[in-house]
Amino acid sequence: MDKSENSTSEQTELENAPLDMTGEEFRRVGHKLVDQIAAFLDGVRSRKVQSLDAVEAAQQFLGDQALPSKGLSADEVMSDVSSLLIEKSLLTAHPRFWAYINGSASPIGALADMLAAAINPNLATWAVGPVASEIERQSVQWIAELMGYPRQAGGLLVSGGTVANITALLAARRAVLGAEIRRDGLRNSPQSRFYATVETHAWLEKAVDMMGFGEAAITRVETDAQLRMDTVHLAACIAEDRKAGHLPFAVVASAGTVSTGAIDPIKAIAALCSRENVWFHIDGCYGAAAAILPSAPADLQCLGLADSIAMDAHKWLYVPLEAGCVLVKDKNHLVDTFAHETGYYPVSDETMPLPVAYRDQGIQTSRGFRALKVWMCLRQAGREGYIDMIGSNIRLAQHLADRITQTAALELRYRSLSIVTFRYNPGLKELPGGTLSNQVLNKVNQNILKKLQEEGWAYPSHAHIGGEFLLRVCITNFRTRLEDVDLLPGKVVEFGTALI
Repeated sequence: MDKSENSTSEQTELENAPLDMTGEEFRRVGHKLVDQIAAFLDGVRSRKVQSLDAVEAAQQFLGDQALPSKGLSADEVMSDVSSLLIEKSLLTAHPRFWAYINGSASPIGALADMLAAAINPNLATWAVGPVASEIERQSVQWIAELMGYPRQAGGLLVSGGTVANITALLAARRAVLGAEIRRDGLRNSPQSRFYATVETHAWLEKAVDMMGFGEAAITRVETDAQLRMDTVHLAACIAEDRKAGHLPFAVVASAGTVSTGAIDPIKAIAALCSRENVWFHIDGCYGAAAAILPSAPADLQCLGLADSIAMDAHKWLYVPLEAGCVLVKDKNHLVDTFAHETGYYPVSDETMPLPVAYRDQGIQTSRGFRALKVWMCLRQAGREGYIDMIGSNIRLAQHLADRITQTAALELRYRSLSIVTFRYNPGLKELPGGTLSNQVLNKVNQNILKKLQEEGWAYPSHAHIGGEFLLRVCITNFRTRLEDVDLLPGKVVEFGTALI
């Protein structure tokens, strides 16, 4: 074969790349998918929240065969899997999905993901993703403004709350222990201590493990009756650790705990950290967004006092997964922690000055364009839109708490932000033979939750607090309405009565 034939053959192969699509094919497959998604969103309220045979259906569809030698058309691939996902997934978009803390993903966020994937910029440096990087810069700034954090703070978008929190504590490690920590590690460092309550999310254990401190570095601080950090005990813990020769490193406060939505006394903790010269970090992954409300709790209005804060846009900003955000009051802490000199990335020069690359401000090097969906959601809703949606979620939670209080067989335990925890307990009036033991009540409430989830009408979750198994509702869904929460207490009583 001569050179011209070889060139023609190569050109033919490039023109028929298996993953390429013509504009017409893309339109046809894409329009069909958009129609499916639109129908799904229009009818999501009438669906069950989950399908009990989801795992079996997925296994049957996927099979166990090896990777096929030959592929299928884009239309065939898309049609099969889109139907499976729509029909068999646990529907976090459903207005009665109340488990965990999972925001209802906005439709514009889905469109943003499609556009971001098509352009596919790499936000490692400004030079290779200039427009995308500027959109991320503004998105982070808007999030800071929304929460009352300084506009000039450093920050970036990450996969989620765990990475956001870990990124913040890595910055704290460099700030507290000095530049030598990057060269020498912890071998010459004092025994450091982190302060948090038992209500703090389990990301903290993962963080101290990954950073080399070990889980023994966590000092657990007592809580008050509302499961908020006890600052008197916190001060005593810090004093005791100093006396033992340890280094009080960081206090980790929660702006909305996972189980009950408790908000630690942020203002008082900030004052204590300032006096004691201890880094103050806030895990605001759930509740920090509620700081936008004019009626926000006083402590949520003090987020700007923290040295660093983590929040999840994919929770209460209703952005599709994944979208977390880390903010550090002094932006230099991120650069000092993560910047490295390399010879294979574009650098600033006098003719083209660039901001510090995002690869030098966080853990990732290659970075996807998750900022677009964040920016588009913020831009579409605006400040007033978020005040309306978050405020509505909180009002619905309060309404549910009121209904529970008015229902004889139900006991309200905690209500904070948009989380309500309660349990079924028929009591003496309904059970002439006597009350049920806590062990029996726990089992009954476990079965009520199982029944609710299996029926698929609603999907709450649970919390274990003080030896009690509690039903837990977290409303972070802009589709939830008054009639949804109105029906839940009656359903719980109905199922509980049938179980006793």
